[in-house]
Amino acid sequence: MLGTSQVRLAWLLIIGLALMWGTSFASMAQALVSMDPLAIMGWRLAIGAVVLVAVAVFMRVGWPLRQAWWQYLGIAAIGNCLPFGLIAWGQLEVSSAVAGAIMGTMPMVTAAMAMGLGLDRLRGLQWVGLGIGFLGLLLLARGQAQFEGSLLGVGAIVIAVLCYAASTMIAKRGPDQNALRAGAATLVLAGTIGLLTWGLFGAPIPVLADPAWIYVLYLAAFPTALAMVFYFWVVRIAGPVFLSQVNYMVPVVAFVVGMLFMNEALFVELPVAIGLILAGLYFASRRSSDPSIN
Repeated sequence: MLGTSQVRLAWLLIIGLALMWGTSFASMAQALVSMDPLAIMGWRLAIGAVVLVAVAVFMRVGWPLRQAWWQYLGIAAIGNCLPFGLIAWGQLEVSSAVAGAIMGTMPMVTAAMAMGLGLDRLRGLQWVGLGIGFLGLLLLARGQAQFEGSLLGVGAIVIAVLCYAASTMIAKRGPDQNALRAGAATLVLAGTIGLLTWGLFGAPIPVLADPAWIYVLYLAAFPTALAMVFYFWVVRIAGPVFLSQVNYMVPVVAFVVGMLFMNEALFVELPVAIGLILAGLYFASRRSSDPSIN
């Protein structure tokens, strides 16, 4: 059962994640101008690991749990390295609208996985909320652009969605319940895997004076390091299905950032789409007040 204070905290964390992950699309687009997807993935994770380890040492959270190695490694590989690389590569092949709409299917994918594994259960009104929110995402994609891009690019982002959904299951069942310690341990492994992958298969990085590094540093500190702590925190107190609702907010943030800072066109469907997404979030969040759940 979630208390009132836990519900408020969970929603604050969700909003924080939406702001960080929503701005990551524009940052990644700018970084891709002079860095390849593997370089962005590897250095984003490595720098994020340094930041989070420094915070963990300062906060004295202790050493990682030996029995949680599978949790750290699973989320590092499936929830960080694979989806970060796949989404960066996919954005070279498909439009941001198509990518956002595909990522918006994560709540349903996560709900299906969670129900299949017995980790969560939804009621009728919550399924209605997920459906309404997804309709809002489709409307965003329709208004932003016509479908374009290769099937390989689309497939890459679909696989990223499956990876994210699977990683939330690992986080829910993992033995390490300390968000900061688990996040730091996970990012150390993810950064190591990411840099090795870039070193073996990636292209050379630009000079440090290149503006791309500013965006990589932002991606590392906020959508990666800080978001990792928020991620574990939300999963622990509210579950993976609740966390997956952030994917309804992320495309809205991404489109607003694109219009304000990247001169992307405003389209008439946007207000209706945002209304549908907010309505979907309202209905899907009804689980929080149900004492029989969690």
